[in-house]
Amino acid sequence: MSDNLSKLIKTSNKMIDVATGMLQACQLKRKKVYSHSRFAASFFLRRSWEMFESFLILVKEGRIIDSALLLRSFLDMGITLGYIFAKDIDETESEKRAYLYLIEGNCYQLKLANSNLNGFRKFESNIDERRDELEKQVKDLETDFKKRYGEEEQKFPSSIEERAKQSNYDILREVYDQSYRVLSSIEHHSFFFGQDYVDSDECEPLKEINHLERHPQLKLVVSLFYFRSIFIEILNVFNNVFRLDWEKQITELRALQDEEYVLLRE
Repeated sequence: MSDNLSKLIKTSNKMIDVATGMLQACQLKRKKVYSHSRFAASFFLRRSWEMFESFLILVKEGRIIDSALLLRSFLDMGITLGYIFAKDIDETESEKRAYLYLIEGNCYQLKLANSNLNGFRKFESNIDERRDELEKQVKDLETDFKKRYGEEEQKFPSSIEERAKQSNYDILREVYDQSYRVLSSIEHHSFFFGQDYVDSDECEPLKEINHLERHPQLKLVVSLFYFRSIFIEILNVFNNVFRLDWEKQITELRALQDEEYVLLRE
């Protein structure tokens, strides 16, 4: 492991410590009320924290491709959060987007159940009841959404590219353009990517694989830096939604991130 990577890992743990402190501060607040946006912010904070810890394990083990796969999943989540809490929109719009995200999740589960109902019936005796329950939930949520906001039916953007654009976060647009597209080709285990694993002349698996020879943009220091950039934005959203007054700590993390940018070039 390089010295630069070790430094990034060490300061990454500080970022996780900040997340821990923010969670404790949130738990100490009294008279919290439910909102879809708060639910989304809480989910994304806790899930991103968990993913960050897993990501660091992979980085320490030098697992370049597996780190890249987890990074792609994390970017997907970060971009989705960025869309819900886009810059230059008010709390009402964020609440609407969070509501649509909830509806979209239920619609996806319903679509999944309907797509292979006979298969599910073999293993889940109550799948029909579950499917009916989901249909009712989706209908009730869509009706309530229209009643609350008095608008025609809206949909949560299915395109991750569209979410990145509408987030108005420069960092999210940047990671989508520079990283997400490449990571997607790895995610789907395409035949092109499979060439990294096979000796074409002998048509046999390679024992040693040099991923960076073909994908230099997957350097672990770069992947970790991107991961941290999105994690800081998630912390910032969580801080704002729950009004925790942790701006100082987040500003310090941003300064640390800026300082360590030079480590990517060495």
